[in-house]
Amino acid sequence: MPKPSARRVLLVDDEPAIRSILSIRLEEAGFEAEQAGDGIEGLVKLRQGLPHLIISDIEMPRMSGIEFISVVRRRFPQLPVIVISGVPQGSLPAESAPDAWFQKGALRFDELLKAVRDWARKTPDRPNVPQVIHLPLRTRPDGAGYFQLTCTDCLRPFKLLNDPEVKTVERTVLCTHCQARLPFLVESSEPS
Repeated sequence: MPKPSARRVLLVDDEPAIRSILSIRLEEAGFEAEQAGDGIEGLVKLRQGLPHLIISDIEMPRMSGIEFISVVRRRFPQLPVIVISGVPQGSLPAESAPDAWFQKGALRFDELLKAVRDWARKTPDRPNVPQVIHLPLRTRPDGAGYFQLTCTDCLRPFKLLNDPEVKTVERTVLCTHCQARLPFLVESSEPS
């Protein structure tokens, strides 16, 4: 059972063995470790509450670390991110740059732990998901029988088939990528 004052770390890596080893070592050092197998699963964990720090791999299925870190930087800029990857440092765009970078093959846990302590200390004791008023997305049929929507959680676009038999203007849909529930409004395509 984690201590109430334990700093939470979210580990995002598609290799279960790496997540397991890091979790054990972080918990031995007094941290609470949560695990996610890829960026989508990481976003789901962030919906449940923000950690003090994120450790992420780069090459993962469904949502890469580059895309995941980009979403974190845009939605939660206060969260420190440490990358542990076999990908060479400097391969990320500037807007997705991590606060620290460690090579998987040359990882020294004492250096990682120092970075985790330093960065976790800089976050508030109780990081919270910012209060967001979810206004419905606005959309209209695209002429090919679909609505184009962009998820407010994973920031990915997706198409939704327009069912002409459904006459309601307000609707809800699950994102096809991360399963976030998204309200949307169908705007009339008829000129007023």
